[in-house]
Amino acid sequence: MLKLEGLHTFYGNIEALKGLDLTVEEGEIIALLGANGAGKTTTLNCISGLIPPRRGRVFFDGEDITGHSPESLVARGLIEVPEGRRIFPALTVMENLKMGAYLRRDQPEISRDLDYVFNLFPILRARAGQSGGTLSGGEQQMLAISRALMGRPRMLLLDEPSLGLAPLIIRNIFDIIRQINMERGTTVLLVEQNANLALKVADRAYILTTGLITLSGSAEVLMADEGIRKAYLGG
Repeated sequence: MLKLEGLHTFYGNIEALKGLDLTVEEGEIIALLGANGAGKTTTLNCISGLIPPRRGRVFFDGEDITGHSPESLVARGLIEVPEGRRIFPALTVMENLKMGAYLRRDQPEISRDLDYVFNLFPILRARAGQSGGTLSGGEQQMLAISRALMGRPRMLLLDEPSLGLAPLIIRNIFDIIRQINMERGTTVLLVEQNANLALKVADRAYILTTGLITLSGSAEVLMADEGIRKAYLGG
């Protein structure tokens, strides 16, 4: 479904991605792990069209989408939930959700999707008329994911969904990620600092080190590897 071939990305003269290769099959949850500064967010931003690679190609459904605009990729069903949520704080919860569906015209299906996200996150129904900026961090993350779901993503790019959240909220968010994948078949590429939790929901994982994939494999195998546990899982 997604294929990255030899991505090289720079910030000025600093090379952030150094020939990155990565594949994601339809229906998978893939975790992209690594330390701060490894290039994880840069990878997502290259995929979603926010940062053009200097060299290399990005393919989605077999089509070269390198250099395509973010809005054209959203229309294809490739949608990112950025780090830090980035909801519209002055808009209400309902207005934020409707912004997620701004490219759609299928009103009956939009209404069904609203019901779906309100069933995933009932607190959002109760907060529907409340401005996004007054929500807690956990509620804002729920809103950011729900806003993305309103675009009917075929592939969801999630950047650090656990960042700054309480453990109970984090577990709920990750349960919902798995639920979305199972119920809707939504493919997920997950960037996450909490490697333990990411590997528990992922099918496969890549480990990124200073712009290069250094390890990859099934989540189960990676969790069982002693060296990986010491380096990334705290044990």
